[in-house]
Amino acid sequence: MASGWGPEPFEILDGGTKEEAADARAGEAEFGASGVKPTAGGPLQPPTAVSRREAAYMMAIFCLTGCLLFADQNLMAPNLTAVARDFGFSPDQRDRLLGGVVAASFYLVGAPAALLFGWLCDRVDRRRLLFAAVVLGEAPALLTLAVRRYWQLLLLRVLTGISLGGAFPLIFSLVGDLTTTARRATAAAVIQVSLGAGLAVGQGIAGFVGPSLGWRAPFAIVAAPTVVLAVLMLCTTRDPPRGRTEEALAEVFEGNPGFVYDERMTWSKAGILLRTPTNICAIGQGLFGCIPWGMLLTFLNDFLAQERRLSVQAATTVLLCIGIGGALGVLGGGLLGQWIYNRRKAAMPVFIGLSTMLGTLPMWYVLNGDVGRRYTATLVAALGVGFASSTMGPNARAMLLNVNEPEMRGLALALQSMLDDLGKGLGPVFVAALISGLGRTAALNLAAAGWLPCGALILLAAFSVERDEEAVQARLRQSIARMAEEVRERELLTAAGSQH
Repeated sequence: MASGWGPEPFEILDGGTKEEAADARAGEAEFGASGVKPTAGGPLQPPTAVSRREAAYMMAIFCLTGCLLFADQNLMAPNLTAVARDFGFSPDQRDRLLGGVVAASFYLVGAPAALLFGWLCDRVDRRRLLFAAVVLGEAPALLTLAVRRYWQLLLLRVLTGISLGGAFPLIFSLVGDLTTTARRATAAAVIQVSLGAGLAVGQGIAGFVGPSLGWRAPFAIVAAPTVVLAVLMLCTTRDPPRGRTEEALAEVFEGNPGFVYDERMTWSKAGILLRTPTNICAIGQGLFGCIPWGMLLTFLNDFLAQERRLSVQAATTVLLCIGIGGALGVLGGGLLGQWIYNRRKAAMPVFIGLSTMLGTLPMWYVLNGDVGRRYTATLVAALGVGFASSTMGPNARAMLLNVNEPEMRGLALALQSMLDDLGKGLGPVFVAALISGLGRTAALNLAAAGWLPCGALILLAAFSVERDEEAVQARLRQSIARMAEEVRERELLTAAGSQH
């Protein structure tokens, strides 16, 4: 079925395969038979088709906005000791107040922010929400230039944490309405590569610029272009039509140009979301999996520089290799995961579960090996850490997009982001507490083991993912039938009124 919407690599706004189109016609037939047509004076304007060029542009600018926004996430880590020295902190205060409290506050406020923005996804123009998130995050980043007290830094990082927590579900929700189930893992991989690239670029800027210009300078370098791009995004894009890429709705949109999918999130739908087994696995894994990521992003750079005696630049290069491996793992893992999913849906969670668990092995080498004398081997291990542990992200989020209706995706992704943030926030606090009793090496090794239960939990989704996706399409067809019945009732009432 030719739609003429979006670039083919992502099948943007396409009806999918012939088999998928045949399934969708069942719902379209019932909808069309009722004579449903756009009602004049309705509260919503009919969506217009998104051209292939426009869809590709929106994909690119949403991803680039997320890339620059997430560059702010880890700007402190390469210069943690320099920040502590500036505030007159001891090594213990450095780990506890900067590595623990600031990092925890940053992520913990992101959790409720993700829920709020996720709930608003189907009620407010998502582009405006994303723009608000950018301003909320980058204004405090610019103000970091004036920080002179610890409480000022803490407050500004809290505001940035709200921004990043809210932006995450928005970006995935927007792209979810530009892609079909047959391409969402690939699209999710592109998004996550963009976010990971931003994080790596931000960390690189902080690691290489911070020692010469001071630890505050990277915040301004990252913030200014992000705000400019966000303004461009707001002025040149529009909110994609909701539900147009769903199998059960694609034919309805094609046959009824004025059709608007206007379902809203409700408490009963939230209950369905929380009872869906695939949601439980894909969301819950983040609580365990982000503990090692929180450790890695907060402590590893300084650990390699102080305990393993690498220079700040050499330690930053190890982190950059993890980021490069992560980008390869996200993109390659997303493409491979999509290929597996299109052939056998249950095999995708098996693939990402085993890959995540294997990521602990090279991580333990980076923590315990002779990184100074075997620096090349350390860099190779760092690439392995990034690759193995990064296949989870795009595939787990693609599953969330596939097993939830359009109006439920924002909340589902927000819950997943919330547990990610809880893991990243509580992880550094947990590790900082262990450092006092066990030392840095033992604490970081224990945190790395978090990938084991993370991978084990996502393996369980193999038993439910296909069934849950079929249930979504069935509920969408029921929604079409219900809307058709409502239109019939209005037409009967109108006819009865005209006769009188």
